[in-house]
Amino acid sequence: MLILCHQRRFYQPRLPHFVFVDGLYAGTMQGDQLDILVPPGQHRLRVQCGWRIPLSKSGRSLDLSVSGTHLIDIPQAPRHSAGDEPVVVVNFHDRERLWNVLFDIDLIAWAVSLFVTFPPLYRIISDAFFVLWLIRLILIRKRYYRFTTRQNNDL
Repeated sequence: MLILCHQRRFYQPRLPHFVFVDGLYAGTMQGDQLDILVPPGQHRLRVQCGWRIPLSKSGRSLDLSVSGTHLIDIPQAPRHSAGDEPVVVVNFHDRERLWNVLFDIDLIAWAVSLFVTFPPLYRIISDAFFVLWLIRLILIRKRYYRFTTRQNNDL
């Protein structure tokens, strides 16, 4: 059995995450935890959040999703223990810790700028920060999530 847990901050929204095991759709994670029955062996787990935006009728689309892939080992159940199957817990979180703090500061400064006039340098720095964040997100979007794995004997 595989238990997938999303470690999110209290202010992060609960977005649906699509879960794939060995390339096959396993379910949609609506909350912070999803239980999946998988056979013993080595499996490739992929968590994806986001959607495709269709651009034309020919099937071309813009992929706006972020995802992460992790290799997991589900051990074989011991023969002497009936019904006691091994449990693997996989926790995941995004790699945006520092960027979230910087983005929150910039968002607060933007809200203050609605009432107070800042020098033009603030606007240049804020726009440059946004462009850097967007380029970084595009570069790491297939490695967006960080995973940690625990066996049931570690619980």
